[in-house]
Amino acid sequence: MNPLAIKTLFDYHYGMYDRIWDIMQELSPQQFVQEKDYSLRSLRNQLLHVIEVDNRWLARLQSLPLPDFLHESDFPDQAALRPTWDSIRKAVLAYILELTAADLEEAVELHFPQRGGRHRNLRWQILLHVVNHGTDHRAQILALLHELGAPTLEQDLILHLWSTAS
Repeated sequence: MNPLAIKTLFDYHYGMYDRIWDIMQELSPQQFVQEKDYSLRSLRNQLLHVIEVDNRWLARLQSLPLPDFLHESDFPDQAALRPTWDSIRKAVLAYILELTAADLEEAVELHFPQRGGRHRNLRWQILLHVVNHGTDHRAQILALLHELGAPTLEQDLILHLWSTAS
C-alpha cells in the first residue's frame, strides 16, 4: 500500500470533519447535545465516538495500552470537545506521516474477545477501516444536522480531491 494514498485518505477524513466542525459552530450548545432517538443520540456523542475510536485504533497500531473511554459529561458543548478532537487528530496525522510502505504491509495482532478473540490485519487495512468508520458517522451527523435545520455538505472523496488539487 502506498503511504501517500493513506495520507490522502486521512486528509479527506479530517478535512470533511473540519467542515462539520464549521457547521457545528453555528449550533447552540443545546443543539449540540440534544438527544435524538437515532444512533449515538446526539451530535456531541457522534463526534466523541469518532475521535475516541480514532484514538483507540492509534493505540492498537502503536502497541500501546488502550486509552480510557471519554465521558459525555466532560464535553457539554463544542468548545469543550474541540481541544480533545484537535489533540487526537494531531497524533493520528503525525503517526500517518511516519509510515512507510513496509509499515503499511505489516500485520498487526488484535485482541477482541467480544469479536471472537484474536485477529490479524495488515496496518493499511486497519487504517482504511478508520477512515470508513468516520465516513459512516459523518453520514449520521449530516442526517442529524439536516433534522436540526443546519446546512449539510457533500462528502464524496472525489469532490474533496478536486477542491484540494494544486
